[in-house]
Amino acid sequence: MTRDPTRYWWVKLVLVALCMAGVWSFEYVLFPLNSGLIGATVGLVVGAFVATVFEDYMDQNSD
Repeated sequence: MTRDPTRYWWVKLVLVALCMAGVWSFEYVLFPLNSGLIGATVGLVVGAFVATVFEDYMDQNSD
């Protein structure tokens, strides 16, 4: 079976969006007067890392 590199393209977007929303909401709950820009930025970095790990995992464990 051949590898399809675009098979799970949407999962990376979902992971980044969920991480951004989660860290933003966590910051907003702790500091309600802040806009949450730092939380969204940290969530973007964490989401990109998680998406990279997921992509590497799929590359290593696909047929």
